[in-house]
Amino acid sequence: MTDTGSGWDGTRNASVWSFVTDAAASFPGSAERLLHDAAVRAARHPQGRLALVLHLSRLRPPAPRPHHARIARAILQEAALRRDGHVFAPRNGDLILICTNGPDLLALPEMLGRLLRLDAPEPAAIVSSWRLEQTAEPLLDYAAGRLADRAPTPGTRPPAAPASPLALDALAAAVQRAHWPDITRRQTAVLLAGRDLIGTALRPLFREVTVTLAAIDPAQQDGGPVSGDACLLGHFAPRLDAALLAALTDALGNGGPLDAADRSAPPLHLNLAVSTLLSPAFGAFAVRCRKAGRMLGAEVALPEAAADPSAFARARRLANETGWALVLDGVTCDALLVTRPWALRADLVKLAWSPLLPDLPAAERPALAAALAAIGVARLVLCDADDEAAIRWGLAQGIRRFQGKHVEVMLAAARMLSCPAAADCTLRQCVERAAATGPAARRFCRRPDLLDTRAPASLAGPG
Repeated sequence: MTDTGSGWDGTRNASVWSFVTDAAASFPGSAERLLHDAAVRAARHPQGRLALVLHLSRLRPPAPRPHHARIARAILQEAALRRDGHVFAPRNGDLILICTNGPDLLALPEMLGRLLRLDAPEPAAIVSSWRLEQTAEPLLDYAAGRLADRAPTPGTRPPAAPASPLALDALAAAVQRAHWPDITRRQTAVLLAGRDLIGTALRPLFREVTVTLAAIDPAQQDGGPVSGDACLLGHFAPRLDAALLAALTDALGNGGPLDAADRSAPPLHLNLAVSTLLSPAFGAFAVRCRKAGRMLGAEVALPEAAADPSAFARARRLANETGWALVLDGVTCDALLVTRPWALRADLVKLAWSPLLPDLPAAERPALAAALAAIGVARLVLCDADDEAAIRWGLAQGIRRFQGKHVEVMLAAARMLSCPAAADCTLRQCVERAAATGPAARRFCRRPDLLDTRAPASLAGPG
């Protein structure tokens, strides 16, 4: 074939090229070699050509997440089909597009940047693009660097194989066999009584119970784990909810970590599907909790609530009638700027912390302030508060309710100050034991009452 400078050996069939690159990527170093050869050819014939690199390897762990690579590759592949180009996926996790330039590509960097902004330490550094007729050296240097890579970049991983729908039956069987205290964990949300971290009293508000399916997901050989597929997991959620409610019903009154009727502990919050909230089983469970003097909480993710707002409205009416709290979960910074979650009228709204929140562009800050005001700080919980910066930002906005790893550390530190057996434990052990719901992970704690009570003495304060 003759090298025309417009593709691989003159071919213009991007779908064929995609098949070739995907097949070659299964051989170590082959994707890097294909990228390097294409970069050399493009540098020889640079007129009207563009190179774009999406640096997924620069994302903050645990990113890149599986959907990042899938969505980004689909966007780039579409551009490649329009612009006689090819997409390369070297082992470091990045995606590279080499194609002919055109005005329709001007918005591509911004589009990709917005897709990844929540996981990008420096959003502006996530996308590099070069017009090769002006300079091809950056592309050649980048391709040479990938050719020199001996192993994948730490933290990157190949996309997981799609889960087989048949794996749902195996997972359902595993759930039925599971010992629930061993596959559930708790995380406490607190109210900070003061306006600063120094000397602030903490009042536990509720404990969210989550199920760790990874511990029992069979991960069938003919497909990936169901817990890694959001669509299959959403389809499976009602079955999982039913099993969880059955386990929690059995635990009512036993005084353990999963006892939703324990009045000495903060109320339990459960992540449930809207269909579960409308079911008789959940209604009966909520009534039993209310008769025991405890107000159960149910958390629904924003995408699910927005997918069926009428069903969410029915759940809200039931919550008002039968006495349980309805919480809107999974509200990200971007969602807050482009949606109106307060219109769903949940009792609480959980805003997910992102390091990008303090550094929003000036043009977006008024919209954020207006959204926070529309919700009301008394109904806001800043979740994923995994470091002190999250707490300080929330306090500056008037938010007093927090949930996350840093909150767990603060609670553990306060427990250890009042625990007579604290010398036998580390801070990390105290954090892990408070999160655990099974006896095996808590057995070495000599004061389990401090792990479970509503307000340990050292944490009590006005509220």
